[in-house]
Amino acid sequence: MAPTRQRNPFQPPQWVLYWGTQIIGWGAYLLLFQFVPPEGERSRMPIQVVLVQWILGIGISHGLRGLILGRRWLDKGIGYTLPRLILGSLVLGSLAFVIETALDVLIIGSLALFQWAPLEYLGRIINWTLLLSFWSFIYSAYVYFIRHRREEIRNLRLETANRENQLSTLRAQLNPHFMFNALNSIRALVDENPEQAKRSITQLSAILRNAMSSVKRKTVPLGEELDIVRAYLALEAIRYEERLRTRFDLEDGLDRVPIPPMLLQTLVENAVRHGVAKLPRGGDLHIGVHRGLDHVILTVSNSGHYEPGKVNGTGIGLRNTRRRLELIYGSDAHIRIENRNGLVVTEVEIPTKPSASATT
Repeated sequence: MAPTRQRNPFQPPQWVLYWGTQIIGWGAYLLLFQFVPPEGERSRMPIQVVLVQWILGIGISHGLRGLILGRRWLDKGIGYTLPRLILGSLVLGSLAFVIETALDVLIIGSLALFQWAPLEYLGRIINWTLLLSFWSFIYSAYVYFIRHRREEIRNLRLETANRENQLSTLRAQLNPHFMFNALNSIRALVDENPEQAKRSITQLSAILRNAMSSVKRKTVPLGEELDIVRAYLALEAIRYEERLRTRFDLEDGLDRVPIPPMLLQTLVENAVRHGVAKLPRGGDLHIGVHRGLDHVILTVSNSGHYEPGKVNGTGIGLRNTRRRLELIYGSDAHIRIENRNGLVVTEVEIPTKPSASATT
């Protein structure tokens, strides 16, 4: 289950903040010109004209916001974004001038506006352009600030989730049951096969060292994770012997793909403990890694049967896995568990690129 995001009850929703700022900001700007008219203008603007400009300012700036978000300008660098903000302000400023002129004629019923000199028209367009440029700069700065803040919060949550998951996995690795079986298997090899006993001790050491060191890491290369999985399965093979039949199906060129640490090992460990180990004759364990269009697919298949909704010890690990995937990749990563052709198939899709922050 995905973690529920708690909202501060004292913080208004973003849409309330946005529209409140729009209404108050444009209203304050027009009131300023009502009480402090520009030089050369003795009388205040008719209230109808003020309302038109107020509504027009809100509407045009909201349209500029739609252009900014629709074209995803804020996802690029400042050199890409800045000229487009100015150009967009110029285009919409010209449109605002045309609409304002037409509405003023309809409301006031005077054609005096059409008797202006060309420089006066240009001055009105420049005025709208400057207003919208200023508005777009403020809005962009706010979005950048919010995104930076969200990224910090997301990183903190990810770090917390990673530590919780790594510590729980470390406890699982260090639990007496695992250590007892591993050490007993190694002790049995000391006299029968000393060389294999040495290799098994090295593999056990690698697993424990990886569990402790990965607490501080957000991602690890897939190839490194596969090495730990092989070490884990080599130790389990001593215990289960021919009851554990393992097969790897790995596509080339994916060793450097970053994945959350111990993600694949957690899936493999669940498959062994809650699938193969419970079958008197043992079972098969298939591990696959393949490339998708813009993601990598990790597949762990094991003999057994999966019953949705039944918690048999795998709930905490899988719940933590889902949470970590969401924190790192948002909605772009997926995990599925299903019964397929007599096997329990766990499939994880991880994007090759981190997801972009949610747009404000």
